[in-house]
Amino acid sequence: MISKIQGSIFLGLLFFLTACGGGGDSEESNTPDPGAGEDPPAHVEPPSSGKASRFLQQTTFGATPSSIQRVVDLGYEDWIDWQMSLSTSRHTAYYNRFNYNPDDTWSLYVDAWWHRSLKAEDQLRQRVAFALSEIWVISQYGVSSGGVEGNRSLSNYYDILLEHSFGNYRDLMQDVTLSPVMGEYLSMLRNRKPDLERNIRPDENYARELMQLFTVGLVELNLDGSPKLDSQGNTIPTYDQEDIEGLAHVFTGWTWQNAETFWWWSESRDLESPMKAFPEFHAEGEKRIINGGVIPAGQTPEQDLQQALDHIFNHPNVGPFVSKQLIQKLVTSNPSPDYVERVATVFNDNGDGVRGDMAAVVKAILLDDEAVTGVASHDKPFGKLKEPILKLSAFWRAFNANTGSGTFEFRWVDSDFGQGPLKSPSVFNFFSPNYQPAGTLKDADITAPEFEIHTEGTMAKMTNHLHWRSLSMNNFERTSPDAKDIIVNYNRERDLASSSHEELIEHLNILLLAGSMSDRMKTVLTDYLATISDDDYERKAIEAVSLVITSPEFAVQR
Repeated sequence: MISKIQGSIFLGLLFFLTACGGGGDSEESNTPDPGAGEDPPAHVEPPSSGKASRFLQQTTFGATPSSIQRVVDLGYEDWIDWQMSLSTSRHTAYYNRFNYNPDDTWSLYVDAWWHRSLKAEDQLRQRVAFALSEIWVISQYGVSSGGVEGNRSLSNYYDILLEHSFGNYRDLMQDVTLSPVMGEYLSMLRNRKPDLERNIRPDENYARELMQLFTVGLVELNLDGSPKLDSQGNTIPTYDQEDIEGLAHVFTGWTWQNAETFWWWSESRDLESPMKAFPEFHAEGEKRIINGGVIPAGQTPEQDLQQALDHIFNHPNVGPFVSKQLIQKLVTSNPSPDYVERVATVFNDNGDGVRGDMAAVVKAILLDDEAVTGVASHDKPFGKLKEPILKLSAFWRAFNANTGSGTFEFRWVDSDFGQGPLKSPSVFNFFSPNYQPAGTLKDADITAPEFEIHTEGTMAKMTNHLHWRSLSMNNFERTSPDAKDIIVNYNRERDLASSSHEELIEHLNILLLAGSMSDRMKTVLTDYLATISDDDYERKAIEAVSLVITSPEFAVQR
């Protein structure tokens, strides 16, 4: 049974996702009609500030006044091209920029993640890498990653995702497979060939998850992401136990780059360089793998790995399986089959005969009419519940959060938000892409993955935390903050409050809600601000921001 709190939020999500055609914009477009009564493609219309802010919800860790203006000036496609031209803001480079206490390195990689997510110019790359981190999951809680080097290894893993965010999916498969952090997390590292006399068989963990979670999924798919059915109307499994065993034999003989022997172990093991092979521990026989693939006997570990990954990469499921998840994480939880098919088609061929071109895929996702207009071409609502830490990052970016030290130390984010970078409780991520909350949404066959971690406890903690951050950690309340305090700046909001309540509310509407604030919310804010002393502009700014970022409307991206 759904609690009253959950039920009201579920109903609220349905309302906010379906109201206003998927995200209204309070500004009227001044774009002239191109003629003949025919509208141009949505992605070539010059975006207003509200539409630009909405676009930035899909492509960054939060809109800022300057980033909104840049999208308005460049337009969607040119903004994407500019972002893709920027150098990568690597997370491992963070360790060379700041001094830190060597005795206080627990989850230090999270500081690097916050710094890049909030301050890096290459926001689109950072945002796509975050989506990939929830597909190619590793977790601090399942990796031997204590100390500075361990933390660097998690940042280094994230840099692999950054490197391939606009690269090729096949190269991503290769580099993640040989990452020693993934090797430790899913036990491919030091996986050895079978020894039947000693009842030793290759570990199947990575082989299974590579197929189930990272590439093809459990059942065969049509190009639009829908399951294929056999003559009896049943789904068709993509692989069976023999396929898992064959692939597990492929992934044998690999260990740390600096290992002296296969069984060597040291705290100084190399957790950043690609793993290397010890051929004598690699299964040398023929391997039968998914979709009728055969890896010949007698090859090197490198040859087996190359051929197996090539074969999986070319499986017809990969395009729709990966494309749909990226759409869900960036744009909408319930993409139409046509939307998925359009993006999967680009995955299969970028127009120049290249498969797996991530730059082309990302463009196809973000410039699709369904993404730009917010109008789904089927009967499901458009939009998604924001991930918890994306609510916090959007707040911090909107109000130019800074610290005296230049670092952003909030390593325990998962304790209050139920989520943290590379902190998933399992390889299945924080939430399933297919999750449907029991009750209203499930009855309507609506997928809402992020609701899986929006428990009553998490929602209460998150709301309290956002209240505290917005009401107390600002430049009016902390005039002499500690060097590590993360402080937001409300000067602009104070100045707007001194002018008129309407100007302040409209500013927050565009900046935080992409121009979609309901009339009822505007009325509530106007009435509440009128209860605060007329000349207390700082308090008006503080209270207005706090009310908006803890509202149900801010919780939804549409």
